[in-house]
Amino acid sequence: MFNLRRILALVIVVSVVVLTTVIYRHLQQQNPEEILNMLPDNVDLALQALHYTHNEGGQRSWTLDADKAEYQRDSGVAKLDAVKLQFYHAGKFGAVELQADQGQLNQETRQVDLVGNVVLTAEKGEQLFTDQLHYDDQNRQLSTAESIRVLSPQVDLTGIGMVVDIDRGSLLIKKQVRMVLYPTGREKK
Repeated sequence: MFNLRRILALVIVVSVVVLTTVIYRHLQQQNPEEILNMLPDNVDLALQALHYTHNEGGQRSWTLDADKAEYQRDSGVAKLDAVKLQFYHAGKFGAVELQADQGQLNQETRQVDLVGNVVLTAEKGEQLFTDQLHYDDQNRQLSTAESIRVLSPQVDLTGIGMVVDIDRGSLLIKKQVRMVLYPTGREKK
């Protein structure tokens, strides 16, 4: 039994030395310039789990989260994957949350473009669905030229093109507007 412990300790020590040697040699073979050359030419910075908060008057106005971001310094644009945009004070709409498959943030102008399975959910439960949505921070407006659908317990609204003025709490559907009203609300399924 005493010899078995010595043999086991020797096997562990040898395994640690071999593993350390393999890792050290592998790291020495990785040239930092080769790693940088693997990045796309137009990407200056790549991040996982981006969290960006825009503050106004000492209070946070909106927050943008993304699973992945690739920032291009020359254009000031960050390309985003799995985007979540949350507005904390959206006038009559209350707090609003947007989700999309992809997006783009222009850091200088604070313009955000969302693409793919865009879903807007308002604090009171209303939901808006579209394929593309643009946020203009200077005018505090959301807009799209695509088809939209708005669902709430009282309304099922569809149309093409839309502008939402966040501060005024207004929603303008541009064309082909169709609406079904449910005065008593829909039954939850």
